[in-house]
Amino acid sequence: MNSERKILIVDDDPVIILELSTLLKSLADIYVANSGESAIAIAKDIIPDIMLLDIGLPDIDGFNVLSELSNNESLRHINVIIVTAHGEFDNHLKSLSIGAVDFISKPVNEQLLGKKIRSVLINRTNITNTVKTRSQTQLEQLNNQFIHLLSMLTEAVIITDPKGKIELANDYSQSLFGYDDLTDININLIVPEKQLAHQDMVSTLINRNDFTPIFRQMTLSKHNGQTIEVEVGVSLHKNEMGYHFLYVIRDKFEKKLTQARLLKAALYDSLTDVYSREALQLDLEKTYGKTSNKACYVGCLLNIDRFSELNAVYGHNHCNQLLTKVAHELKQLLQNQPLRIYRVGGDLFIIKSTQPIEKVNYVKIKEVIQNAFSILLDTLSEQLEHKLSISGVMSFFASDILRNGAMVPMLEDAHKNYKLSGKTGELVFVENTTYSRTVQVAELAQSMLSGLDYACLSVVYQPKIDAANQVDSAEALLRWHNPRETPLNLLDFIGVAESTGVITDIGYFVLEQVCDMLNTVRKRVPDFDKKISVNLSIRQLADPNLVETFEGICKKHHIPAQQIIFEITESVMAENINLLTSVMHSLKTVGFGIAIDDFGTGQSNLSYLSQLPIDELKIDKSFIDKINAENGEYPIVDTVITMAKAMKLKVVAEGVETHIQANYLRAKSCDLIQGYYFYKPLTLTDWLELNQQLVE
Repeated sequence: MNSERKILIVDDDPVIILELSTLLKSLADIYVANSGESAIAIAKDIIPDIMLLDIGLPDIDGFNVLSELSNNESLRHINVIIVTAHGEFDNHLKSLSIGAVDFISKPVNEQLLGKKIRSVLINRTNITNTVKTRSQTQLEQLNNQFIHLLSMLTEAVIITDPKGKIELANDYSQSLFGYDDLTDININLIVPEKQLAHQDMVSTLINRNDFTPIFRQMTLSKHNGQTIEVEVGVSLHKNEMGYHFLYVIRDKFEKKLTQARLLKAALYDSLTDVYSREALQLDLEKTYGKTSNKACYVGCLLNIDRFSELNAVYGHNHCNQLLTKVAHELKQLLQNQPLRIYRVGGDLFIIKSTQPIEKVNYVKIKEVIQNAFSILLDTLSEQLEHKLSISGVMSFFASDILRNGAMVPMLEDAHKNYKLSGKTGELVFVENTTYSRTVQVAELAQSMLSGLDYACLSVVYQPKIDAANQVDSAEALLRWHNPRETPLNLLDFIGVAESTGVITDIGYFVLEQVCDMLNTVRKRVPDFDKKISVNLSIRQLADPNLVETFEGICKKHHIPAQQIIFEITESVMAENINLLTSVMHSLKTVGFGIAIDDFGTGQSNLSYLSQLPIDELKIDKSFIDKINAENGEYPIVDTVITMAKAMKLKVVAEGVETHIQANYLRAKSCDLIQGYYFYKPLTLTDWLELNQQLVE
């Protein structure tokens, strides 16, 4: 018997088990299971070389066992041979397609089975020997790569023994503290024991199996006596050599430089390399000049017509290239003009003068932009294989309109009115943009900057429903109660809050309300653990104190971070991937969940998407609205669900309003459904009452 090899026989027929065990016992240790569930459990325990698997089992069939093995990192390398009386061609094909290495029909030809088993075992032995031969070389290569990686870090990384003797220090740590070599020096020379008294606690930590990192901000001294402000993280680790402390020390000055680089990256659109929405907001805030009837700023909005259709027909890659070409051509055409180009949305571009334009030059600057628009369309139409239509509006604005954040809303209103007229494919000049709504928007902006009235704000909760029609979680939604008799709505309010930067404080207000609500629910339902989603805007993501403040709010209310999910729209993710990656990882490190909202409407790079710490994808309502038959075909919805499942993400459908939509999504295994068909957004009182009823 070869004790190094293991064969697991899975069959509910004891006669078959006895025959196969007798035949193969000289080749390997034999283990048996008479059901699918026990087979998986035993496989996890012993990790067999070969599994002889019957299809017809009393609990789950062999195909399900195969799928479970294929999806498990530690089990997928088991060689599975199907041994079954169900020898039909379809079963044969299906078995091989989901991971089996061979297929044998009953009654078993013992001579054939023995040869197959020997061949598989010989191959595994050869592979094992090859791996052993290579492992030492690979280990040395990995060690060299690790040392090289440490030398590239701009953080001090130091490893010590439990008594503090330094065993390894990267180059940066020696440079940071001014030592030629830190090896064999005691860490207390750098980090005084009185500031971080953890070495005396090694035995206690080991007994408690506590490997929780310790983080401190402190002032340390370099070798030359100079002091530096740093952030220190210490964690206890164990390997075959014993226990070690890992120190990661970050110079706060270096951290500020990194934040500055991130801010710089945020000012440029990563896809098109023109200025970003954040840059526009900063420029508007810095607008100078007094209101004058002789000089104004020019503002222009350009939008690719039917861009969502182009996305659906030609794909994201093509449309990303299209946006890049539009931006490149605009930069070339306007490079010698006092104009700046911004990408502020998926296919939305803003052109704004960098300084006021004298009235005598109005006609000239209008002609420059009009000519650039015409050349842009002609150039791109020659380069593309399909017809391209771009619409735009342009006007002049006094400096106070820009400072109040009203220019973009006024352009958007003018563009909306232009589209409602049934026209497309033109750049039109709007003479009169001082209509009442935009003036009211400007007044609202001034009011916000003077001090936001939080009494006008509230939070409502829209439940999300699982496959069993039970309330699984909810989304927290802001409501604004307009104190004035104006036609402005919540979208207007949020738009102005974004442009003025007040949205950051509103975001903190919403999280405070959510935490208050959770504590109130827990007084009635002590084990309440439903997760609550909260929306995040790009202005909030640019706040350097965002993660720290969110964590502080949750700790103040004793709410676990794992109960909060932050939703970020796909368009924001696509447009600000450099800034977003860092923030998302920081939020995830604290324990918060991450969801991508309005998925399918932006131009996100799927390679980035697979690398980000995402928990949920939310299908945009525009795709759900198109579902009008339970047996219909809706490829975008199906694709998003399939992709989310493949990435092991939870998928949520929002805006569900009919039983047809709900039934279709259920049939496609959509995890959660949110919409008016089940619940409208509930006031705090109604939400609390609903949870009380669910318990009762």
